[in-house]
Amino acid sequence: MGDLKELNEQLSEQARKLAEERGWTWREPVEITSGLHQGEAVWVVRSNVVMRSPSVRVEIRKSDLLIVESGYLPR
Repeated sequence: MGDLKELNEQLSEQARKLAEERGWTWREPVEITSGLHQGEAVWVVRSNVVMRSPSVRVEIRKSDLLIVESGYLPR
């Protein structure tokens, strides 16, 4: 169970750092789900999930934890 918690923390931190680098507002809570990006398994990290915006969405490939897609909804 600790490994999953550590992975979630790593994914959240990776997405948060990207948002910070791009000047995007990052708010808690964060939701991490599974998804697909061009047929590859990804983790989907979303910030501020209880509100419509501002929110950050980052897709991180499961195989190597590389960010493959990201977006920001400012309002």
